[in-house]
Amino acid sequence: MATTIIGVDFSGAEKSNSTWVTKGILDEDCLQIKWCWHPSRKREEAHASLEKLLRQLCSRAVAAMDFPFSVPQSFAKELANGATEMCAVWGAVAEGKMQYLEFGELRDKFVKRCGEMTRCGDRYFGGPISPLKTGGPNMLPMTFYGMQMLHRLWNSDCCFKVPPLQEAGRIGPVLLETMPGEALRSRHLPYREYKNNKGGNPSRNLENRQEIIANLPDRFGIDLPNLQDYRDLFMFNDDALDSFIASIVAALWVTNPGQFRHPQPDENELAMAQLEGWLYAPKPQSNQS
Repeated sequence: MATTIIGVDFSGAEKSNSTWVTKGILDEDCLQIKWCWHPSRKREEAHASLEKLLRQLCSRAVAAMDFPFSVPQSFAKELANGATEMCAVWGAVAEGKMQYLEFGELRDKFVKRCGEMTRCGDRYFGGPISPLKTGGPNMLPMTFYGMQMLHRLWNSDCCFKVPPLQEAGRIGPVLLETMPGEALRSRHLPYREYKNNKGGNPSRNLENRQEIIANLPDRFGIDLPNLQDYRDLFMFNDDALDSFIASIVAALWVTNPGQFRHPQPDENELAMAQLEGWLYAPKPQSNQS
């Protein structure tokens, strides 16, 4: 049975066209791109359009989204005293109508004492940085506005599932935290120097995007029959490309969730992940030429 697939490259910037969404239809191991689009240049409009799209998904759908779903344990417990699951943290930054500046002030006080901590599961990856990082890049806007959106979705009548939270009674679409760069790294493709055409060597970044696009079907084992129709867009807009890579991660989740590293109950890892969030990226494969 065909499955609706959504990939999201999420931005919390106030004025930006960098939130991009790719929709595809997965039939067995074939992912047909339906469209790739950015909702709006304004943050609130873009997030409202994305929410509307997610609420309209059928229960079999999977949406992979590129932003941290929660924050490190110590800061999570400061935001939501006694919290054991990230949905309580979402509520703390949404229900009281916390403003972004207030969130930033709380973050600054915490970082002054504890530093820009990472999360339990981030130690398995080379790319993730702290959701509390504010410089190069600034992660706070996407973390804050992403958690507010998750609160609204979690408490909607859509019954979304958000791994690794318990799924009892939830029969809706899956919302999956991912990071396109880590998916690329797992398949031995360029995962750092492919974003935009700025910096000391823009031609290298362009060449890396060429390599990524040329190798996506073989490296991920997903047939992409109309990729060529979107090649130019992905070549010259790395945010659109990231949303497409996120859609491939969602497709892999449908075909075999066992391809991903899951938090384990031992050493309290699962409990930590249910509070801090968990980055789902495919397990690394043996080196490929």
